[in-house]
Order: sequence, then structure tokens, then C-alpha cells
Amino acid sequence: MHQPVQRVLDLTRVVASRQALQIVSGQLARRLGILPVMISDDELHIVMANDEDDVALSQFEAQVSLPVRVEKAANPEKIPSLLRRYYPDRNQNDGSPLALLEEIINRALLYRSSDIHLDPESTGGVVRLRIDGLMQQERAMSLDALNELVSAIKVSSGLDIAEKRVPQDGQLSMTIDGEEISMRVATVPTLYGEKTTLRILATESVAAELASLDSLGMSDLHHEIFQTTLGYSHGVILLSGPTGSGKTTTLYAALRHLKTPGTLHILSIEDPVEIPLDGINQIRVDSERVSFARALRSTLRHDPDVIMIGEIRDGETADIAVKSALTGHLVLSTLHANDSIGVVSRLLNLGIAPELVNSALRLVVAQRLVRKPCPHCVQWKPADSSEKLLFGWNPSDDFQIPIASGCPLCHSTGYVGRLGLYEMIPVDNTLRAMIRAGESEENMAKYAFENAALPTLRNDGADKILQGKTTIAEVQRVAFEMNI
Repeated sequence: MHQPVQRVLDLTRVVASRQALQIVSGQLARRLGILPVMISDDELHIVMANDEDDVALSQFEAQVSLPVRVEKAANPEKIPSLLRRYYPDRNQNDGSPLALLEEIINRALLYRSSDIHLDPESTGGVVRLRIDGLMQQERAMSLDALNELVSAIKVSSGLDIAEKRVPQDGQLSMTIDGEEISMRVATVPTLYGEKTTLRILATESVAAELASLDSLGMSDLHHEIFQTTLGYSHGVILLSGPTGSGKTTTLYAALRHLKTPGTLHILSIEDPVEIPLDGINQIRVDSERVSFARALRSTLRHDPDVIMIGEIRDGETADIAVKSALTGHLVLSTLHANDSIGVVSRLLNLGIAPELVNSALRLVVAQRLVRKPCPHCVQWKPADSSEKLLFGWNPSDDFQIPIASGCPLCHSTGYVGRLGLYEMIPVDNTLRAMIRAGESEENMAKYAFENAALPTLRNDGADKILQGKTTIAEVQRVAFEMNI
């Protein structure tokens, strides 16, 4: 007989194991509204759309070979859609490359993966997924099967199937479980064949979860700073961080915040447009034919209040963006720099005059993404003296901090999902004077983080460790690369 309910599972932070799915037919699972989650200690753990349906549970137990343990679902209403995704109504075993591609994409969506990598190696092909920022192997296959899969992708994304000696880029869209999935496709020749990478653009469900500033993980202080600056009628707000640090997500949340009253004319210039937003005129540029700078000049003729530029890549775009801010526009964009203060130096290096930078710049932001501990297996331990010293915690205080453990529900990684670490520096009169005087990054950082006592990325990470939102290992991984 089944065991009593043990815990509550958040189904948005659980990925069912293949082993559990394979011992239950899709027909049975869908008919009874039961999702197999994992096998542990020779028991099959399940969640039910209706955990009070003893008849359905008895029928299920009669048809599976393992003892059944029922887990409580925090959001059982998600079970029907998850069952459709885990057990799609199509024959994925027909052997066709497109069926295999759908299966891989479907799996990537369930893992909330950002990228799919198809890698040819000397021993065969490997499919890897980038999950919460880190690569994980999904499956292996023969080189022949990988080549057939790559050919199917190239046909579907409009690439030249006969050309295998030069890199190619394209777009691919597929409908899975009623949701249209858009992907950027890139191929490049390697020693053993073509490597193909699919970047999954934000789906409707993911975009909805990150729709507001409140959902990004900003502290109260950072939320107030960011929201206040978005209220300015003109100026430049610049975000910095490496690829994959969540800058675009933050920009989209800002655009949603700005468009809510419906009183502003908002234009965006992007390459590509990652998430369609009603109420915003989004312009897709092709860098080979239409530059960001050319598109930006054109948008200024359309009387915008707010302009979002996907990325400032050159001095010409930076110059137009800064001058747009000085003529009454609020400009949001991203710029590659190592930290928040580095944004100022980067603008100057692009040829923008110090007097223009100090007049136009309103806020610089650095951000990183850290993984969140799996809520189903996170453990706590007392902080030791070295950890207190490392993060500036009071050595006489006794408190506990989270550590990643690992369980079948997070596939032994110890983590599920991510949130942002932020470093924000509003450009006040003192900083303007320092920019105008040509002060060094070191002096400007000293003013911001010591005199003005603004939190660094490490400080923000330390606070989120104490709140149980991330771990020491994660903050060290993303924030200790910086010289602050």
C-alpha cells in the first residue's frame, strides 16, 4: 500500500526523471492524472492532480511494479499540462530527425534550459543543455544520427544544408504543447563535424514569471533605486555584465514597468527581438545591413519618450544614445564592462566626452545570476569563522547558512532556478564632478562603496546567502571574479 504524504513539491522546480517516466505509460498517467516524479529507495514517487482520489491511486498501484509514495504538490493544477509535455500525443519513436529534435527541445523546456548544444566528438555526438547557467549532458548518439539531426535543423531554419565549411546563423520556430518556441540557430564547422547551438528565446511561461521588477531578486534598496531612476524623464541607464547574466530580462522588466500607465511612447531596438511586448514598438535590426546607430537615428524621428537599445556596441551608437538622453529621452541599454564603475570608463573609451557622460548618465548597474538552492533538499549549517571573515559578517554572531545538497528532484545538482545579484550606482553630483575631473575608477568606486555605502555585488550576495536565497559557493563563483 502507498505511503503517507511526506512533503510538498513545487512542480515549477522539479523535473521528472526518465527512469520514473519510462515505467509508467503516458496513457495511464494522463487518464488518472498522475505524474511519476522519481524513483528513490526502490519506491516510485508520484504527484496527483487530485490526491484524494483513492480509486485512481488504487488503479495506478495495480499497474506499476514498484511501491508507490505520494508526494504533495504545491501546484497540482500544473499536472495536466506537465503530463502533456512529458507524454506528448505524437510518436517520438518513429526515428525521424524532426521527432528527435522535438523530443530534445521538449526536454530542454522542462529543464528550463537556455541553450541546446549539439557537439560532434571523436566517439560520437553529444547533446548538452545549459541549465541554470551550467552545462549538463543530456544524451549521446552516433555521429550519423547527429548529422541527420543537424541537417533537419538547417532545413527548418532556412540554412544552406550543402554548406558545411562556414558558420551559418538562422531562426527556428516550433509549436510544442500549444506554445510557439522560437530559437536562434548557429552552426560552425569543427574537427569532427558541424557544431550546432540553439538559443531558446524566452517562452511565454518564462516571460510571465519574470514580468515585473519584483520577480528579479532585487533587494528593497536596489528596487527603490531602479524604480526611482525609471521615473526620470530623460537620461541614460546602463546595465553591464557578461553574456547570460540576465541583462535583457532586467531591461524587459523595466519596459513592462514603464508601459503600464500607457502614457509613454516606448521604442526598442533589438537584435533580435527576444520577447514580443504589446504596447511597445519593437524594431529588429540586422547588424549586417542596418546598424543600431542607423536604427536609433530613425527612431528619434518618431517622437519616443523611452528608447531601449539592446546593446551599445560602438562609439557611434553610444554618442547618439547619450545625445538622445540630453534632448529629453530616457535611454536604457547594456554595455560590456567588468563592473558598474567600469561602465563609465567604457563610455569614455568609446569616445564620449566626459562632460556629456556626466550630464547624461543617471544609473549604472552590474548584475550576475546565481543559482537558488533546491527547496526539497537544501541543508543548513553554522557559518564558520573563515566564512564570516570572507563576507564581512560579525564574527561573534551565531547563524546558519544554506548549502546545496542534491536529490533526485534537482538531479543531484543541489540547485533549481536562478536570481539576480545587483550592484547599482546612481550618478549623483559628486560622481558627476569626479567624471568631469577625470578621476580614476578606483577613486569613484571608493566613493560609491565606502563614502556612499552602496552595496557591492558581494554585499548583495552575502545578504541573499543569509536569506537562504543562494549559497556561498554560488556567490564566490560569480562575484569573486571582480576586483572589488
